[in-house]
Amino acid sequence: MKNKIFICFTFCMFSILPYTSFGQAPNLGTAINFSLFTSVGAFDNLGPTFIIGDIGTNAGAFTGFPPGTLVGSSYVADPTSLQAVNDIDIAYNSLVALACDTVIGPLLGGGQTLPPKVYCITTASSLAGDLILDGQGDPNALFIFKIDGAFSTSTFSNVLLIDSAKWCNVYWQINGAFILGDNSVFRGTMINNGAISLLEGSNIIGRGLSKAGAIDLHNNKVTNICSSLSPMPMELVSFSANCSDKKTVIKWSTSTETNNEFFSIERSIDGIEWQTAGILNGSGNSNILIDYSFTDAEPYKDVSYYRLRQTDFDGTFKHSHIVSYTNCSQNPGELYIYPNPSSGLLNLLIEGDRDMVSSVSISNTIGTSIYNSHNFQTNIDLSDQPDGIYFISIKMKSQEISQKLVIKK
Repeated sequence: MKNKIFICFTFCMFSILPYTSFGQAPNLGTAINFSLFTSVGAFDNLGPTFIIGDIGTNAGAFTGFPPGTLVGSSYVADPTSLQAVNDIDIAYNSLVALACDTVIGPLLGGGQTLPPKVYCITTASSLAGDLILDGQGDPNALFIFKIDGAFSTSTFSNVLLIDSAKWCNVYWQINGAFILGDNSVFRGTMINNGAISLLEGSNIIGRGLSKAGAIDLHNNKVTNICSSLSPMPMELVSFSANCSDKKTVIKWSTSTETNNEFFSIERSIDGIEWQTAGILNGSGNSNILIDYSFTDAEPYKDVSYYRLRQTDFDGTFKHSHIVSYTNCSQNPGELYIYPNPSSGLLNLLIEGDRDMVSSVSISNTIGTSIYNSHNFQTNIDLSDQPDGIYFISIKMKSQEISQKLVIKK
């Protein structure tokens, strides 16, 4: 049966089409409109999850909407979901058949920057920190990751896109379960052979499609909006959003401009309804590199989406692709760890009321928890742990603080 939850007319006006490069991107068929779908498995949500795009399962219980909000439709054991099963299977197999450009190690992140290629990982993999995908100025740059095993991320991990890279050109074929850590942001279309678990406050900008496995959500945001807008009358070299002192700093650079009167910086909380956050004059006609910057002093509490509207002297305009930043308006607080690096005997100092701390957890780079406590301790003994990088997360009533620590004996 078709389960109508909330249909947004504006969403229906979007053209969600994948960018392709070198004929390697998979054809998603009817699955292209799904933000989250499993061929076989339960679909469950806890909390005020917000999803743009269709969701569903072809075989399994479907619960959690409401309290979740869906801008799209849900499909459960009906002809649409059955067709999605077939299309996902074809897309998954087409990715499996691709030859590898480069074989890389299973530990991703830590500021690692990768150019467009087909990457193969021969075992289970994990992401800790930031993985940066560099489009190298090509809006059709294609990134494909083939992971022969499960894939998980640590808390506060991100897949970031720079220099014209777009999430709709990023594909992840995962032969196993997928776990997105607390407050992480994942970009791209994931097609996996296992369960999909989005932990507290994590976001997907893209799609999560499973051949078999339950989908479990916890207060998440998933947005499947891949713009196919016309190119702008200029060369946009870069466009990014970063956080500084609880303000979002939007930066972009152009290498050429033609009849460019001004830029409007537009902001959205959901990627659908947009407001003008500011206006900057353009450079008219130019063939040199020009840098622009705008600061949004009041970003949204959770995810803020940004795009540029470029207007010519004759009043015609075009929009750029969309960038976003998460939780910039929240005060990150201060956590002091010393010594760091250490032999495993840690001293912790936190600003503010320790009674506001609800939990303290420490995990390794593959996301395995090695320490958990519901009380803040000023001294922690991890001397039994091997040398390496670890991540400590302190949850308070209004925020979460995370830092990296190094054990080196």
